[in-house]
Amino acid sequence: RPPTPPPPGAPTARILFLTDLHWDRQYVPGSAAACPDPLCCRGAPREGLGAAGFWGSYSKCDLPLHTIDALLAQLPNTTSDSAGDSAGGFAAAYWTGDIPAHDVWQQSRGDQLRALRTVTALLRARLGGLRVFPAVGNHEATPVNAFPPPYVRGNQSAAWLYDAMAEAWQHWLPPAALHTLRAGGFYTAQVWPGLRLVSLNMNFCSQANFWLLINATDPAGQLQWLMGVLADAERDGEKVHIIGHIPPAHCLRSWSWNYYRIINRFEGTIAAQFFGHTHLDEFELFYDEETLSRPVSIAFIAPSVTTYINLNPGYRVYEVAGSYPGSSHAVLDHETFILNLTEANAAPPGAAPRWQRLYSARKAYGLPAAFPADWDRLVRRMQDDEQLFQLFWFHLHKGHPPREPCGGPCKAARLCAL
Repeated sequence: RPPTPPPPGAPTARILFLTDLHWDRQYVPGSAAACPDPLCCRGAPREGLGAAGFWGSYSKCDLPLHTIDALLAQLPNTTSDSAGDSAGGFAAAYWTGDIPAHDVWQQSRGDQLRALRTVTALLRARLGGLRVFPAVGNHEATPVNAFPPPYVRGNQSAAWLYDAMAEAWQHWLPPAALHTLRAGGFYTAQVWPGLRLVSLNMNFCSQANFWLLINATDPAGQLQWLMGVLADAERDGEKVHIIGHIPPAHCLRSWSWNYYRIINRFEGTIAAQFFGHTHLDEFELFYDEETLSRPVSIAFIAPSVTTYINLNPGYRVYEVAGSYPGSSHAVLDHETFILNLTEANAAPPGAAPRWQRLYSARKAYGLPAAFPADWDRLVRRMQDDEQLFQLFWFHLHKGHPPREPCGGPCKAARLCAL
């Protein structure tokens, strides 16, 4: 049965979504925004053009902690009751990883753990009692992308990271979730009655994780575990939100094919999928396996908090069907908020930066609802409607698109990726 809009007056819930924060503790306002290294905006301050802005820079730079703090500080600070109507507040937060900066050539385990603990503490302080459901990003490990399967023991294993995460996140997650988090970096937990969350460790599908040369199909038994969780949810009448860092289309093919089959099999149970990693504002549509024409699910890919590379800082808020009998718990709309860096860096020192709503999905794209079929129609409309596609291109880059326009081949590749 295709999803239907909730009845009039049915409760909705707002979910805060944060991804790719990439805190650079060596960020120095006024330092060189252009440099030969893979990461800039570090080192001695300098005068004049090309200096890193106070709040961030349009360059290959990550963020100072005060920008992340400013984002959290201006959020509506009232948390709503579990999945009830929220007065501007949030029912939950999903946080899909990539905490440390892109200075991957000089990171130690100590650096990664400091980033994990510092940013977790900041979220706790700013979000108060709001429950946060995190997922493991590819930058959390050192070396970057190195996530050995759970049967690798000793100093090579990822236990140093998962144990620290379980410790840092124990106030958000139940004991059973912490158990599988320690074992393999994934878990399931109830968000509110009728809605279950699955947090996947997408590093077990990553093309950049060389450990997967040993076994690329299901190296941690995670997909098999996911099938069990979804079968239980189906039996118990629960809906499921899946969160993860790396979007499925960026995965190794053997893993992706199986994941696609799982999405097909449990299309009635999986209410939504949420990812990050690309730093851009996009999505991935899933179709039925028989005809490849009926859209069965959508993976939303939210833009990054970090500016890396040449972007405004941003975050996402999802509106979902709330907790009531027969709720789809599906996404009804989403809004993207940004910090306009040009404006923020030009403001007088000490002024609080002004985060603004860039757009609401349904309003901007004229969607009757935000179900997979609506997004499928949007892709087809963008093929013929150049103005609509250019609006998408503007939003894709959080209101700061590259100078060179997206012409024919670029547009074809973009639409195909969607």
